[in-house]
Amino acid sequence: MERGPQRQPDEVASPALFAPEVGERGGGGLAVGRASWLSGGGARVAVALVWSLLLFIAFKPGLMSADSFTMLTEGLRGEYSDWHSPFVAFLLGKTFWLVGSPWPILCVQLLGLSLGGAALLRDASGRRGLWALVLLSVFLVLPSTWAIGVTLWKDVLNGVALLWCVLLRVRGRTRWALVFLVAATLTRHNALIASVALAPWVVAGFAWVRERWGRRVMASIALVLVLAVLPGLVERAASVRRGWIGGSLFIFDAAGLYVRVPEAMDASPLFSLGWNWDRTTPAKLFDPRNVAPMLWGDPAQGSVSNAQLRAAKEPLTREWLRLVRTYPGAYLAHRLEVFAGTLGVGGTLAPYHPYLDANEYGLKLRTHTALYRAWVALRDRWPEPFFRGGVWMLAALGLVGVGWRQRKHDGGRVFWVAASGVLYGLSYLPLSVSSEFRFFFWTVVSVFAASALWLVPSASENASTVRRGGV
Repeated sequence: MERGPQRQPDEVASPALFAPEVGERGGGGLAVGRASWLSGGGARVAVALVWSLLLFIAFKPGLMSADSFTMLTEGLRGEYSDWHSPFVAFLLGKTFWLVGSPWPILCVQLLGLSLGGAALLRDASGRRGLWALVLLSVFLVLPSTWAIGVTLWKDVLNGVALLWCVLLRVRGRTRWALVFLVAATLTRHNALIASVALAPWVVAGFAWVRERWGRRVMASIALVLVLAVLPGLVERAASVRRGWIGGSLFIFDAAGLYVRVPEAMDASPLFSLGWNWDRTTPAKLFDPRNVAPMLWGDPAQGSVSNAQLRAAKEPLTREWLRLVRTYPGAYLAHRLEVFAGTLGVGGTLAPYHPYLDANEYGLKLRTHTALYRAWVALRDRWPEPFFRGGVWMLAALGLVGVGWRQRKHDGGRVFWVAASGVLYGLSYLPLSVSSEFRFFFWTVVSVFAASALWLVPSASENASTVRRGGV
């Protein structure tokens, strides 16, 4: 008997992101019905919706930091700077303009995380369905997910967009996966790194690309180039005000190297730029966990304004290049120290933003409610290791290994998703100027997404199960 054409991994689109599932067969009765419901998609969707509703009620309109309010103000005024994503600022501004509050963004973040996670586990049934319910529940109950997820940050929107890119790619809706990949790339300056890692897997969702290896390579390169160019085109279209965000990295690295190698200051041009700097200033201002004292501190102590930074673009760039070339070992040691702090290795850590900052927009939290106090108590008493990026980087690395071993069986989907989380976290090795757990939010989400894809069999695994006579 001839066999029909066998499915390739993730090749066939499913008709719906959520669909009823069939539980394990067995005798009738209430116990079997409960087990079937718990192992099916209904329980997972219910958990996702209840979780979203409770958090929305407790934290509406969403926690916001100074960065959040800066983007909101830019979006309302239609005047954007290159310090933040004009795409996210536009979303915040237009949402506030429409309803007088950014709460719809909070709603999108919560439902995007919860329903995206539930949909990713849609095909799990029977015993795997019960494990899928456990996995989703753990993902949602961990404050490393929701304590960041209730904050209106570009990091969260980035994680949501990438999660839905993964979901739509798994469901065979590759064109929509591309749309969400583009949206994710526009959320942060370094979001491109996470998108690049997913690009080869996403383009492989097109049958004509998958037919030949050369096509896959060329399509991946073309997509990466588009993703790399697109943020600049958006900034140009939005008439973004240039503030030279790269200058924060250069001055941060320069001060760090001066502290590490004092003789490097002998040939420095930074002390003749009219800043309030002498040879003692770098040691007073430099904090390996935060660039804020150098840029938003006390000018009398040597803090440099954005205008001064931009005016010094050429000499500061040349000085950074000189320091890196002359003291490569010290530069590497400096970056490793900063990255260790970003990972949460040693020292104290500010793992999440606990407030809705004072603001001119009349936005307030209802902090007196029992629901709010219960969530905050859970967050504040949670073990600190869950709020350290290094823990999630190790988990993602482990899943990279798992995905590599089974790449021939699932089309590499576990590998590419976990690798995206790892590479995104690693991008902070050369780029980080502060230590915040939110930088690893996509890494956290990628650990869940890769685990879900590991748990739920791919299309090829389901086909082989049917051919063997399984359910």
